[in-house]
Amino acid sequence: MVWDKESILQTLRKLHKQGKPISYNALARSNQSLVSAAAYHFGSYRKAIEKAGVDYAEVTRRPRWTKQIIINLIKQARRKNEDLHWSAVTKRRDELGRAAFASLQPRLFGSWDRALHGAGLHAEDISRYRTWDRSSIAYELKARQTDGEPLNSGALQREDPGLHAAAVRHFGSYEKALRAASVDPLSVRRRRSWSKPQVISDIKRLKRDGHALTDSSIRKDNAALYGAALRLFGTFTAARTAAGVKA
Repeated sequence: MVWDKESILQTLRKLHKQGKPISYNALARSNQSLVSAAAYHFGSYRKAIEKAGVDYAEVTRRPRWTKQIIINLIKQARRKNEDLHWSAVTKRRDELGRAAFASLQPRLFGSWDRALHGAGLHAEDISRYRTWDRSSIAYELKARQTDGEPLNSGALQREDPGLHAAAVRHFGSYEKALRAASVDPLSVRRRRSWSKPQVISDIKRLKRDGHALTDSSIRKDNAALYGAALRLFGTFTAARTAAGVKA
């Protein structure tokens, strides 16, 4: 491309508006001809940035993360079918891995889930369709315990339904998955005060997530919900009917 002053300024403004890094080093890696042309036509790259109406101090600040930069990185990874689950991206040593940690800043998204949402993705879907095996499941469960995150069945189904479903699928039951991760199932159980609306809400959520809702499957995989349904509705079938769903 043949650069002139106007095309240089327009391109710099466009890149800045899109939230892309336009420091000298960053742009030199992606568009050396633009950097060289800017320095030639304006005397220096800094003068070109300032002529474009951009604060040069802002451009050179390290690190310079914006919501748009993070969203762009997420979308690029999604197009490549890369794993965007939190535990996967935080093991990376590239820009996406750094973006994941940057997304936690209050001025940006405050959480990785919100960053995914900002990119038009749903954290629950990212989790559900992750490729799991017995080792990765045990690792995730143990990591949650180490980080002090709740591991009772209900909490995990709300926070990471993909992990819970994979645990049941690969180990036969959630309790067996916990034991495989060297986690005592009794130590993670939490009492919950159930009401009829809460039972109905949980049944509907399980239905939306694609879980089997037969008496035997719920009794095995979600004993707390099953017991609450019996106490409040007499049978799980009655509770399921009240929720307006089928097994």
